[in-house]
Amino acid sequence: MKKYLSLKNICAIAIFGALAAILYCVPGLQFNLPFVAPGFMSIHLDDIPSLVAGLSYGPFVGCSVIVLKTLIKLPMTSTFCAGEIGDLMYSLALILPASIIYNKNRTFKNAVIGLSIGFVLNMIFSTIINLYTIFPLYMKVYHMPEGSIAGAFKAIFNVNIKSDLDPIISILLIPFNLIKNVIVIAATLMIYKPLQFLINKNK
Repeated sequence: MKKYLSLKNICAIAIFGALAAILYCVPGLQFNLPFVAPGFMSIHLDDIPSLVAGLSYGPFVGCSVIVLKTLIKLPMTSTFCAGEIGDLMYSLALILPASIIYNKNRTFKNAVIGLSIGFVLNMIFSTIINLYTIFPLYMKVYHMPEGSIAGAFKAIFNVNIKSDLDPIISILLIPFNLIKNVIVIAATLMIYKPLQFLINKNK
């Protein structure tokens, strides 16, 4: 535990957790993709600091940043924690495998392998959890009538969706999750190298 709760790691969790919380909580730092997903689904970039922390300091710090920004967001929840729980699981699916694989051998090849595995796991988790857990919770929280989710996707894609749990919705979620992951991973790779010098100096 001393290794994980070192002063270096605690400082990293605090700094990257604060950055992630700002990107996660401050209104206006999120955006929608109206032609790809319904308006209640937004892209937020808080996974970037979490991913940088995981790659730089290891999976414990990366996952701790995710938990910290989630705890900060919970008092401000508008979904009775449904959205925050979903975001927590999606982030862990991306960042945990990427940081574990990269920190075993810190090479560009391992970074690509780790990010690719995290990318695929995030796509699978986010699609399945959204359809069968988060969307039903949203409907209960907001007392949405049956067919509301299906109707929102019908309005965008003009396809025949039979119910809110229709597997077709899983396929329609792919473009949104794909775009989000590409933005997060591309931004992380762009800023990781310039930040690495400062991080190593701080270590």
